[in-house]
Amino acid sequence: MDADNSPEGDGAPLAPEPKEPCPTKLPPSLRNELKARAARLTPPRTLEEVFAEALKAWADEPEEPDTPSVKLTGAVPFTTMLPLGQWERHKKVCSAREVTFAQGAARAVRRWLEDHPEAWHVRQPGKTRRIIVCNQKGGVGKTTVSQGISQAATEGAAYLEEVQTLLKRNSVKNKELIERLEQIEALELRVLLVDYDPQGHLTKQLGLEVLPAKGPSLSKAMLGGLEGSLTDLVVPLADARFGGRLHILPACRDAFLLDAGLAGHRSRIRALEAALEPLENEYDVIIIDSPPSLGLAMDAALHYGRRRDGEAKGQSGCLIVVQAEDSSADAYDLLLEQVQDIMTDWAVPIELLGLVVNLYDANRGYIATSSLEGWQAMDEIRCVGIITDLKEVREAVRLRLPLFTHSPTALQAIELRSIWKEIS
Repeated sequence: MDADNSPEGDGAPLAPEPKEPCPTKLPPSLRNELKARAARLTPPRTLEEVFAEALKAWADEPEEPDTPSVKLTGAVPFTTMLPLGQWERHKKVCSAREVTFAQGAARAVRRWLEDHPEAWHVRQPGKTRRIIVCNQKGGVGKTTVSQGISQAATEGAAYLEEVQTLLKRNSVKNKELIERLEQIEALELRVLLVDYDPQGHLTKQLGLEVLPAKGPSLSKAMLGGLEGSLTDLVVPLADARFGGRLHILPACRDAFLLDAGLAGHRSRIRALEAALEPLENEYDVIIIDSPPSLGLAMDAALHYGRRRDGEAKGQSGCLIVVQAEDSSADAYDLLLEQVQDIMTDWAVPIELLGLVVNLYDANRGYIATSSLEGWQAMDEIRCVGIITDLKEVREAVRLRLPLFTHSPTALQAIELRSIWKEIS
């Protein structure tokens, strides 16, 4: 048999695969997320490689995958190189599925991201921050702040960049907001947000179901009556903005009975810690949306937020939410007394991470402005942020959407990002 005289047989390098440009559009956040995810693969891959893979996988589906439409508002030109013929195939598939070429590309990318989630890191024992968002008074906005800082902690870098891009389109009007955002870094942390309020406002506002009274719940875990694992009750927030990093432990209707159950519990002060401790290594931060109460359940929450041995200052503690009016000051004093009692009775340090003034409106006159000045002048706790009373939060609540999803460029969303920066 004759020797192989082909170029391959001679050891010559293979000719590069012919490629062609694909002119399309993608939202900046989607492009940035794809690029970041590709770079974090093992081994790392290029944006061009994973984009081609995404288009191929989407086209190979026998029919239109169950992928919702992607909002193309703000999409910008995106051109990369594809294997010869792939773009023509993509256009034919889009025509058959009756979607635009850009919409097809965006859906393909979104589907690829869903099929390639980021690896879930495991925390080192004892390193999980615990933040207790609290005030004895109801209606001050604890749930707004709990949600907001959890969204800020988990928000993807690509989405934060998109907010900056949108604001810069009117740089004169948004100059101050742009400057504030430039000081904020997307940490992309893994967060467990616990709805500890029997009213379940947080759970409902995020479009989730409150757990039934007769089923498994956090309360049952605290009282030693939970069958199964608390992990089974945790719900990931299905929103690409947070990259699967934001998890919710919903409220349960039996939480109204928690104080009565804790009254006879031998280790009631450690009940919340005993329930959540098995979950801690899975999260960077655990945020507790507390009830408007000074009862035994709140004692357990405050104790859970204490500074543990070896923990750095400013990591865990209480974030207190108030309004710029007199009744908030009365409630704040009562909460401070409870914190002091826990510190004294159990010989533990509980840090005051900061004070958030919510629903502020200078148009309400002297009462509002003088109250704000009073909060900002306090010695024992620093004011870490002011949230303006605007409509976007109420709209998000009505729509049962996270604020950062409903209105990511809203002033309130930027204020909440700034608050997270101040306490992180």
